[in-house]
Amino acid sequence: MAIDIEKEKAEAINAANDALYYLGRADEILNKARNWGIADIMGGGMLITAVKRQRMREASEEINRARAALNQLNEELLDLNNYFTLDIGLDDFLSAADYIFDNFFTDMMSQSRINTARRQVQDAIAQVEGILDALAGL
Repeated sequence: MAIDIEKEKAEAINAANDALYYLGRADEILNKARNWGIADIMGGGMLITAVKRQRMREASEEINRARAALNQLNEELLDLNNYFTLDIGLDDFLSAADYIFDNFFTDMMSQSRINTARRQVQDAIAQVEGILDALAGL
């Protein structure tokens, strides 16, 4: 049975656009969390920690949505007989230690996790954009 390349390509493009939307939202929220994290490192206290943690939770939700969209994109790429490969890692990064031990060291650890998550999201965005470019050339 022959596959309809144009149909499969359109489905892959839609899945890629969905993934980019959620990855973009995660990147925006992680940037806000990073800013709150800097304030927290400077001695922001429990209120600043709470706001930072809320942004981290929001980013985690968007990352989970992006992960689902990336899984869908992988399925669509498989339908195209593996024309492209997708290897994206997005780690979970929330930790209760930031609340329990609200000090400089846990704030720095939390900031490192935010920065790592943001790099992973930005790497994922670049990969998906590359796939979109490749799909456009099909």
